[in-house]
Amino acid sequence: MLSDKQEQTVGAGGIAIQAKGDIFYQGPSPEHIDQMVRIFLEHNFPRLREEAREAAEEHVNQLGEILKSTLAASIEKIKPEKLADPDVQATINDAVQASARRGDKAHPELLCSLIAERISTNENDFKDIVISEAVGVVGRLTVPQISFLSLVIYVTAMTVQVTTLRQLESAAQQAFMACGACSQITKSQCMHLIYAGTASHDQLGGGDVYEALMTKPYAHFGYTQLEVFKQDVATHAPTWKLLLDTFANLNGFRFPLTSVGQAIAIANLTRHIGPLDYTIWIK
Repeated sequence: MLSDKQEQTVGAGGIAIQAKGDIFYQGPSPEHIDQMVRIFLEHNFPRLREEAREAAEEHVNQLGEILKSTLAASIEKIKPEKLADPDVQATINDAVQASARRGDKAHPELLCSLIAERISTNENDFKDIVISEAVGVVGRLTVPQISFLSLVIYVTAMTVQVTTLRQLESAAQQAFMACGACSQITKSQCMHLIYAGTASHDQLGGGDVYEALMTKPYAHFGYTQLEVFKQDVATHAPTWKLLLDTFANLNGFRFPLTSVGQAIAIANLTRHIGPLDYTIWIK
């Protein structure tokens, strides 16, 4: 039920875009990002009605601004020359299409976070494949669905390095910002996560999440009686209790994440609890 644990605390490259001919330039500068997303927009949506085109352009311009700021913030961790990779360009094109169609509902911050990871210096062929697939999926998920994916990986596959329950509270408050909206998820949205390729459904999955955590990742707290552990969680880490109760109510153990679901969850959690190493889970 509980898998690999997260134990960390919390140049210029050439670009060639194939669209109406080859366009070569050095990057990524803000101007080059603007040019890239505009080319992808025009290539994919050539005949929109005027009002639809204006909305699509506004959405894509927003994506471009977020992407520029995301890459600037990650400049020490990215490899700009990867922008010349056809798969990277196809990944950005997927993000542009999703944003043009759905705007904020395509989760542009997550799309840009995933793109930054796709061109990071953290080399891993499998992770790159997964990240590209995640960009194609995240724009078709709701906020509660993304929050649920984040809750599942946070509870089942991450361990906060603390020595007391009381110290867990601040970490749980940060995680709640990424996971809290999952309380609004419906059964059909949970099942859609399977269709979207972000989770599977284990009908035999289950168990008491408090017992699983007490006896495995947090065994060093020294608890041996489950009811005492639950009472102390309620007293010293009420936000963590809220997350665990939500996980239990949603039968979180029945929805193990795929690698794509993990990538989306990690990108979402990273926005709230700090940088995470994708390769701990996606390897």
